[in-house]
Amino acid sequence: SYILIFDYDGVIVDSKSLFMKYFLKTCESENIIGIKTEQDFLNIFDGNMYESLLKQGLSLNKIQHIISMVKDGLLRTHDKMNLFPGMKEVLEKLVEKHILIVITSNDSDVVRDFFRLKEIELFDDIYGLDYGSSKIEKIKMIKRKYIGRDYFYIGDTIGDIMEGKQAGVSTVAVTWGWHSEYKLKSERPTYLIHSPNELLKIFS
Repeated sequence: SYILIFDYDGVIVDSKSLFMKYFLKTCESENIIGIKTEQDFLNIFDGNMYESLLKQGLSLNKIQHIISMVKDGLLRTHDKMNLFPGMKEVLEKLVEKHILIVITSNDSDVVRDFFRLKEIELFDDIYGLDYGSSKIEKIKMIKRKYIGRDYFYIGDTIGDIMEGKQAGVSTVAVTWGWHSEYKLKSERPTYLIHSPNELLKIFS
């Protein structure tokens, strides 16, 4: 069996519009100059979210404030968010053979709350922002816990693919999330897929 590590936003849950709404709204109320449009928002995920925001000149406090406002917003509106079509069925099949884990820049509470709402109990662990901001470090934690296995990180942004590669795992880029297929291809993931069902082909 494989260790399948999933990003959350843009891979499992269709959260871009709400996540972006709270993110941009907070940036506006905090008078943050460089983050105003959808493109500005998506560019943050060209690398690690935290590092991108630090590069924009935001202080750690300011970043934490934005993230906590996004968290509050998402927890309030979880009933308005959905899993991507077919995703739940695919996860239910995958868990029969493999170990499923979530790594996300989102907060673990947000993910757990959403999974409770959707009655999903398929993941062994959830490593959110509360486990640190680096996905590379979180993947390394998983490799230490499950030694000598085959690991795959499934993400939807080039930041995900970069961090997966730097952590030394195979990567699966999904085209239904936040970054375009064109952009994802530039990062040369191990696999590039267009629907959740294709995960079953790779991990049959």
